Amino acid sequence: MKTHVRVTAAALILMGLATGCQQTTEGSVAMTTEPGPPLTSSPTRTAPSLPSLPDLTNLPNIPIPDIQIPGLPNTNLPEVPAPANATTMTCGEYNDLDDATKLAVIRAIVSGDDNPRAADDEMVALIMADMMCQFMPDSVVNDVVLGGLPG
Repeated sequence: MKTHVRVTAAALILMGLATGCQQTTEGSVAMTTEPGPPLTSSPTRTAPSLPSLPDLTNLPNIPIPDIQIPGLPNTNLPEVPAPANATTMTCGEYNDLDDATKLAVIRAIVSGDDNPRAADDEMVALIMADMMCQFMPDSVVNDVVLGGLPG
């Protein structure tokens, strides 16, 4: 008896779904490029006013400490000359350098008249060289930083 009830209920549900999916409404979509009549009513909403900013002229001058964010390379290093092979150096040689000399190598690679954003690119190039040279010691640092083919 329970099986008859379940089968009948399932059949009624399926019939309801099948007939519900077949129902369509006839008509056409109004398509026009002509402008409609002018609107007779004005908008009822007004734009909210923006709050004013507080006066910040009398704030005390609080010095901001120069901190090093963990995980980022330090660019506050002494100026050292770049090695003679800075633009042809392999990543294996780069990995053996101290931080100040690594920075000098990166500055030699990204500086020049053809790169007006050299100061902005320095940090990104230093991070990229430090990470990529760990995995590709036979590649040239210049190629890793500027996007050449691995060697």
